[in-house]
Amino acid sequence: MRIAFLYTELADYTIACLRAVKDKRPGVEILVVHFPVNPEAPFQFDFSGIGEFVCIKDFATYDDFKKKIAAFAPQKIVCCGWVNKWYIRFCAAYRTRAQCILAADNHWRNSTKQQLLRVAGRFFLTRVFDKIWVPGAPQLNFAQKIGFTTGRILTGFYCCDIERFNAFYEQHKAEKHQHFPRRLLCVARYIPAKNYQLLWNSFIAWNTRQGGQWELWCAGTGEQFDQRVQHPAIRHLGFVQKKDWDEVVRQTGVFILPSLSEPWAVAVHEFAAAGYPLLLSNRVGAATQFLTEANGFSFDPYSQEDMEQCFDNISTLTPEQLTNMSAASHQLAQVIVPDTWAATLLDA
Repeated sequence: MRIAFLYTELADYTIACLRAVKDKRPGVEILVVHFPVNPEAPFQFDFSGIGEFVCIKDFATYDDFKKKIAAFAPQKIVCCGWVNKWYIRFCAAYRTRAQCILAADNHWRNSTKQQLLRVAGRFFLTRVFDKIWVPGAPQLNFAQKIGFTTGRILTGFYCCDIERFNAFYEQHKAEKHQHFPRRLLCVARYIPAKNYQLLWNSFIAWNTRQGGQWELWCAGTGEQFDQRVQHPAIRHLGFVQKKDWDEVVRQTGVFILPSLSEPWAVAVHEFAAAGYPLLLSNRVGAATQFLTEANGFSFDPYSQEDMEQCFDNISTLTPEQLTNMSAASHQLAQVIVPDTWAATLLDA
C-alpha cells in the first residue's frame, strides 16, 4: 500500500503515528508533503525509517507538485484541511484513483463563512473525499453539517506519542506520590488565543492571596513572548525540545490550558498520559475526551474569578486525591493511541 499525506504543520506526535503505520503494515510506502517547520514550534524531527518527506516550498509550480505525487501513485491520500489549494486540486483530480480522506478539526460555529462552506461541502468536498477524519465529538457536528454521513466520518485524528508520555508517568509517579509538585504547567504558544495574559493575572492574584505556595511554569514561544509577565512565581521556559521534557515533567504537577479558542490541543492528551490533573478552559476541544470530574476542573476562559476558583479547587486537594486524579488522567489517555490511529487509517 502507498499512502500520501498532504500535511500543513508537522508535529512530533505526527511522527509517532506514521511510525505506527509502518509497524502495523511494514510494507507500506509513505510520502509526506508538508509546510515548512513553524519557527514558533521548531521541532527537531527524526524521519528515519518512515518514508519520503518533502517540503511544499520545494515545488516551484503546481505541475511539479502534481508530478511528484502522481509518480508515487498513492492508493490513499490524507489531506489536512483545505487551506492549501494545491492539495485540494490534486485530490479532486485524483479522486477516482485513490481513497481521499479529508482531515479537519473545525467546530461548528454557524458563522457566515461556515454556512458558505456548508454549501461548498455538499457539492464539492463530499464528492472529492471518501471520508472525513476528525479528532472527536466537537467536530462530528461540523462534519455532518458539511454533508458527510455517519458512515463516512472517522474519529481520533489527533493522537499523542503515548509511549513517551506513559513513560513519564511511570518514571515519576512514585516521587510525585511522596511529594506532589505545587507547580502548574501551561504548554502553549504565546499568542492571543492562548489567553496567557488572563492566566498570569489570575495566577498572580490568587497566589498572592494564598501565600505564594505555588508556581506557574509556561512552555512555548510566539509573537507575544516579549510581552510575557515577569514574576518570581512564574517561570518562562521558551520552546522545550523533546530531550528536555523529562526534568520539566518531574518538577511540575498540574496541567492548565486557558485558551479562548482551541479546536483540540494534543498537549492535553500528552499531559493526561503523563499523569497530570487537568485545568482546562471550556473552549478546549480535547476536554470532551480527556477531562472528567475524576481528573480535573473546567473554567470560563473569560472569567478571572472562575480561573481562580479552579486554582482554589486544585490547591485544597490532599496528596492522595491528587494522586488519584493523576491516575485517572493517565487512564483516560489510553483510549486514543498511535496504534488505533494507524488501524483507523489502514482499515478505512
